[in-house]
Amino acid sequence: MAKIRDDCLELELTPRRYQEMDDDPFILSILELLENKKAIIHDFSAVLLESEYKLLISGIEMLIMGIQDMIHLETIEPLLILSINKENGNYSFKIKIKLEDDSKFNSNLFEITCNKEKLESFAEGLKSNLENVKKPSKLP
Repeated sequence: MAKIRDDCLELELTPRRYQEMDDDPFILSILELLENKKAIIHDFSAVLLESEYKLLISGIEMLIMGIQDMIHLETIEPLLILSINKENGNYSFKIKIKLEDDSKFNSNLFEITCNKEKLESFAEGLKSNLENVKKPSKLP
């Protein structure tokens, strides 16, 4: 699992297994956002594309190397809008998640601030999890 946190908020994004096989497979994921160790969002139905994980990882790596000052990622299921900006030697995550709940959309904006080491750890966690995602079992 890949986690990023500050004093109040913690974001966990965990790829679990391939949902289907093709050029850009969907990956069943767990998306969790905690505030003061209490779950705000705990979504087991998150389905992100492999390319979205790779885009996030490479964007974080370019931020760390100083090649760019920000990244922006929008996923489809759930609608996850994630921006990471480099500000005053730290990194600011702006997280907006829209989940469909009884035909109404819930949406909130959250922010996590972290240092370079935490950002590197988050990227390494994502990379390791993505490399070790198991393929679905074959049915007889």
